[in-house]
Amino acid sequence: MNNIFFISGFLGSGKTTLIKALVEFFSVGKIKSALIINEIGEIGIDNKYMKKLGYNIWELFGGCICCTLASGLIETMEQLKKYEPDVILIEPSGGADPKATLDTLMHAGIDRQKITNFFVLDATRLEMFTAVLLPLISSSITEADVVLINKAELAGSDVFDEAVKLVEGLSSDMPIIRTDKNNLVNEEVAGLIKNILGRQVVK
Repeated sequence: MNNIFFISGFLGSGKTTLIKALVEFFSVGKIKSALIINEIGEIGIDNKYMKKLGYNIWELFGGCICCTLASGLIETMEQLKKYEPDVILIEPSGGADPKATLDTLMHAGIDRQKITNFFVLDATRLEMFTAVLLPLISSSITEADVVLINKAELAGSDVFDEAVKLVEGLSSDMPIIRTDKNNLVNEEVAGLIKNILGRQVVK
C-alpha cells in the first residue's frame, strides 16, 4: 500500500506551495510520487515543469474530488497501481470538507493509517476563518494528522499563539508545525516525512 499525503486547507493558505515543495523534495530523494489534484491551471502548477521532474499528473476535471468526482478519484487510484508510486499526493478543493474525501478513500478499502492529512492553516487570515468558517475549520483540524500553521512570519507571534490555541482546543495532542510562506518543507516537516516513509529521503 502506498503512503498517501493528503494536503488540505482553504484556498490561498499555501497548499500549492507545499505541493510544489514536496514534489521537489521527493524528486531529490528519488522517491516516486504521483499527484492527484483538481485542474492544473486552477492551482498554478506547470504541467511541463512537473513532467520534466519525472512526475505523472493525474488530472481530475469538472469539480471537487471531495464530492462530485469521488468515483473518479477511486478510479484514478486504481490506475496509479500500474505506476507504483511510493507516495500519492492528493489535493482536494480548498472549499470542501476533507472528511468527504477521507471517507471515500476508506470506503474503498484504504487503510487510514496509510493516509497523512496535512492541514495548512493560514495564520494571516485566522480571524476571518474563525468568524466565517468556524464549523469547517473545526472539522478540518479534527480530521487532520498534522497542522502546518503557515505564513507565521507575516502574522506575528500573538496571532500565531492564537492559532496554536485554536488547534489545541480542538485536538489537544495534534502535532503543530510552524512554517513560513516560502519554506513549508522545513527541517521539522522533512523529519516528519522521513519518519512516515520509514527511510532516508534526501541524500
